Amino acid sequence: MPHHLSPSSIPGRIAVIRVPSLTDAYWRLANWNWRQCSPNRVIAITGSAGKSTTTDMVYAVLKQKSKLVHTRGNLNTFTYLPTYLLQLRPGTRVLLLEMGMKSLNNIARQCRVVRPDIGVVTNVGEAHAGSLGSLGTIVKAKQELIDGMHAGGTLFLNADCTRSRQLTTRRFQGKVWTFGIARSADIKGENIRYTTRGMTFDVRIRNQSFSFTIPHWGNHNVLNALAAIGICRAMGYSMKTIQSGLAKSQPPRMRLQLIRSKNGRLLINDAWNANPSAMKAGLTVLKNIAAGTKRTAIAVLGDMMELGQYTRSAHQEIGRYTSHSSLSLLVTYGKYSREIATSAINNGMNQNRVIHFSDRARLLRFLKSAPKNSILYFKGSRKLKMEKIVNELARSSV
Repeated sequence: MPHHLSPSSIPGRIAVIRVPSLTDAYWRLANWNWRQCSPNRVIAITGSAGKSTTTDMVYAVLKQKSKLVHTRGNLNTFTYLPTYLLQLRPGTRVLLLEMGMKSLNNIARQCRVVRPDIGVVTNVGEAHAGSLGSLGTIVKAKQELIDGMHAGGTLFLNADCTRSRQLTTRRFQGKVWTFGIARSADIKGENIRYTTRGMTFDVRIRNQSFSFTIPHWGNHNVLNALAAIGICRAMGYSMKTIQSGLAKSQPPRMRLQLIRSKNGRLLINDAWNANPSAMKAGLTVLKNIAAGTKRTAIAVLGDMMELGQYTRSAHQEIGRYTSHSSLSLLVTYGKYSREIATSAINNGMNQNRVIHFSDRARLLRFLKSAPKNSILYFKGSRKLKMEKIVNELARSSV
């Protein structure tokens, strides 16, 4: 009870429990509920990119037949774990957790509480390199999931991800499955095709092939789907049920969301956050959708934050990548993204197809003059709030 309140100021019908620490009390209550209502399975999904999408894909499948509690939004660190433990009820079969982190020991602390039975590392990339200090430390942070899993559990790893191969399973006492497209894998994606509504692809598992359709674009989302398929198979779900659930899954907010503006432009809102791997994946999606719709492709790229010592080189890397693309126009916005523009020009992109902005209002005015048949892709770190630009363009009739 706050010190400025006296018992007499509280109505008699309201019960009050005074505790020395609200956080400690909250955790004690959450742990008590966890012991009373422990689910049959705990699923944990981590990775530098694709965590939320993979979690949502799994949820879309499992909810068809199971009562479950799952991570919502971006509330995925140790701080928020009690929130999900308190949602458990008798009969809850599955606790589906997206495990994020911004420091070492965050995933480990979550695993000490819930001990996942099924775990996935979607990939190991550059996200949070600034706060963790190095890419090697990011590998250590993701390793915490493997080391924290329940003995006899099932682990899924990305065969296509170079840094994922630095993870060790020597101490893991369970089954290890790989998923991938480019490299040999236990769960392999093949015959991948773009459609106007998403992706279609085949999945080969143990010499059997199954066809899938997902309302998400990009090979990276096919990889996310492969991880989700593995999880759901480990849960005992039939391929028919998995196919049905994935076909109904929806992209998380601001992850490659396609929006039609009032004046006919197509806007791809991918502005939730940004790192080099995710930005390249999004630019590939832009290229393929633009080719399929024969629209003018414009990329609007903002700063990539939390990259620490890799900040300059990462932006230069994206500049090199865009210089070899079929973009009609590269637009950059922010402090660090000027490096993208400069690098693109230095690597051969016509300077008349590159423009940089530091001012949001000027950027918005310029984008309103884009061709009516254009498709604009937006990507930048959370701090830039580029979705506000997307929303204004969507409402504009200019």
